[in-house]
Amino acid sequence: MSATLLASGLTPLAMASAEAAVGTPGDVNKDGYRDVVVSAPNATVAGRAKAGAVLVLYGTAHGIDPSRRTVLTQNSTGIPGAAEAGDLFGAAVVVSDLNRDGYSDLVVGSPGEDVAGDDGGGSVTVVYGTSSGLTKAKPVQDPWPSSHDAYGRTLAVGTYNGLNPVNDGKLSIAVGANDAEVAFVPADLTAQSGTSGNGFAFNPAYGIVALTAIDLPNTDDDRLIVHGRGVGDGGWGYDGTGDDPGTRFADPAGFEGGDLPAGTTSAVGDLDGNGSPDLVIGNPEDPSQSPDASLGGEVTVYYDAGSSGSPSRVQTITQDTAGVPGAGEAKDRFGASVAIGDTDKDGRADLVIGAPGENGASGAVTVVRGTAGLLDVAHARVWTQNTAGVAGSSETGDAFGSAVRIVDTNKDGYGDLVVAASGENGGAGALWSLRGSAASVTAAASVNVGTGGAGLGSAGAARLGSVVTGP
Repeated sequence: MSATLLASGLTPLAMASAEAAVGTPGDVNKDGYRDVVVSAPNATVAGRAKAGAVLVLYGTAHGIDPSRRTVLTQNSTGIPGAAEAGDLFGAAVVVSDLNRDGYSDLVVGSPGEDVAGDDGGGSVTVVYGTSSGLTKAKPVQDPWPSSHDAYGRTLAVGTYNGLNPVNDGKLSIAVGANDAEVAFVPADLTAQSGTSGNGFAFNPAYGIVALTAIDLPNTDDDRLIVHGRGVGDGGWGYDGTGDDPGTRFADPAGFEGGDLPAGTTSAVGDLDGNGSPDLVIGNPEDPSQSPDASLGGEVTVYYDAGSSGSPSRVQTITQDTAGVPGAGEAKDRFGASVAIGDTDKDGRADLVIGAPGENGASGAVTVVRGTAGLLDVAHARVWTQNTAGVAGSSETGDAFGSAVRIVDTNKDGYGDLVVAASGENGGAGALWSLRGSAASVTAAASVNVGTGGAGLGSAGAARLGSVVTGP
């Protein structure tokens, strides 16, 4: 999720990482501009399919500039290991200043990596931002390598007091794998023997599918939202096999903070400007996969519940909600990605909802502006590749909206909308940056980046934009 910057109201209260008090959150090269980090986990590297790559697009006074970039692979200088087929380097990425030096660092998951004879055991690497670039890195120890595979399939960074008692008061990296356990590793990587973990009543056949860290300002007691699937065969899955999506608040008292709306993605931010964080959960499933879902998917907003409190109000948004463009149809996957940030600089965060399955999986993104009350669905606006000013055209399988993010990359106070289409050009993937303005998102001076412009060359079905992260 986006980093916290309460003083300006530019970004949500949630964040993918707890940031340092020095420097600009999400600024990898410490030039004062927020950067955008994008993954291409299926990229071919040195002839090795699906080895994976991570792209850093640096912010400038004019927004992101594709010519100012760094491409990282496991063949890059200073990165542990080597690019191998199926590693999926970049399948998960978060950005955080782990060592408090003012340079934001990258935490990168490679869930397909073979480790010490364990096929697909997975690995996690911290790549440090430094004055000499992204050339210093360290591996993150897996505390239970024999108990799971796909270590690093999802990541979050925060100060999880109570959740990680061996590291209370300090940053930790939360790591998910293909079981129902979350591992917590000290972010300084100096005491990895002190790693702890906590389990969830999720179906271990699916593992933890997503983690969202929530930075609570002025405290060392961040929260963690955990997404998984149903509780085993015969559990609460609609079809009896336990595959219904589920969401939990990680609660130090009992770890599972009770049921939340079903979903596979989440975000937290101050949508109404009252200073209290609101929780947004996206559930892109159809009723056949999730019995409480709406046809085509839905998003639920729990106002004032972003720190695990009781909601003051609840708002559910679907494509059948009055004012929201389109209509709910099977496989639209409305809510597959969500992001929160202030695109119009009015002090209230706005909500962006990706529907990568819309119109034969060509994809669409809906922007709903925040108000002092509920989100303004009456004036919701949809963006596609057929929208004037957006490069390209909508084609079957593009999956426009597969990932979304709001990042103020040019330091003008307006959050810019970053949209990925991981299926673009036969799965090569692509990225768009649309400027924020007083009228919210605009296509004026928009930027489009494909694999060629990203420095990935003919990387095949790289799935550029599978993950988009930043402050």
